[in-house]
Amino acid sequence: MTAETDYTHVHENIRPFLKIEGRRRLHDCWDRIWVPTPSTKEAFIALSDCMNAPSSTKPRGLVITGDSDSGKSRTLTAFRDRHKPDIVPGAEYAEFPAIYIQAPDKPSRTAVFKSILAELGHPILYNASEDDLRRHTVNMIRGCQVGTIMIDEFHDISRERMSNQLVEFLRFIKSLINETGRPFVIAGVPAVLDIIASEKQMAGRFETVVELRPFTRDEFAKILVSFGKMLPLRNPSNLRDPKNAEIAHELFARSGGLIGRLSTLLHDACRIAIESKEERLTPDIVRAIPERAIEAARRRAAG
Repeated sequence: MTAETDYTHVHENIRPFLKIEGRRRLHDCWDRIWVPTPSTKEAFIALSDCMNAPSSTKPRGLVITGDSDSGKSRTLTAFRDRHKPDIVPGAEYAEFPAIYIQAPDKPSRTAVFKSILAELGHPILYNASEDDLRRHTVNMIRGCQVGTIMIDEFHDISRERMSNQLVEFLRFIKSLINETGRPFVIAGVPAVLDIIASEKQMAGRFETVVELRPFTRDEFAKILVSFGKMLPLRNPSNLRDPKNAEIAHELFARSGGLIGRLSTLLHDACRIAIESKEERLTPDIVRAIPERAIEAARRRAAG
């Protein structure tokens, strides 16, 4: 392998994808690309505390909140992916340190049970009663020694017309936490804090809150360099080079300090770099990143 093709400028986990031509390279590897920010590192520590907590009759869970594009979902899935199921020789079930589900779009106990069982790989294949679903779910959580259950997009279940149902659903989540003895993690936009506070005992189970904050300009330099090592581009972008300061300035301004938005911008930049055969980020490529329709409209309104 020659110096021109060893791709040492790219993280070893991404190098195998560089042989793929065209934008399929992005499709195949982008979900593996995750760069932490100071606040997502804080979230990882809190998630580890939940996962490793001893079983309790009243487990204390965690809320991860932040604005849209602050990286909530990617933080949860990255944590799950770093703590994969462990197949123990001789054991009946694999052990799951952490599982990730999305909240149902309405307060549905059945939807929660089915999502958890699907993640554990042990769904009920017949038309079971809710009691049977609950019993099977609790047994599987215990059998698989689940460390923590992360429920994302929890704010999506809030609807004014079903506020009574929402309170009952919160009480159901609280009782499921008690029954399994495991801490749950709830994630959502800041409105999720009001949802949890609407049920006093539920609020008592979620006293720890981690807010995913926008990164600062000083933090951005390290984040961008870390991203640069993960981008599936065949040529180095040399993002530390002062000649490329315009790249950092443009990406920081357009991302607004939000890691999710930065990821989208870099995805689009990589697509342009691959299709143009440039295979690296340049000021011209970054300037060519198209405005997203909604983002552009928001900017016009703000102006």
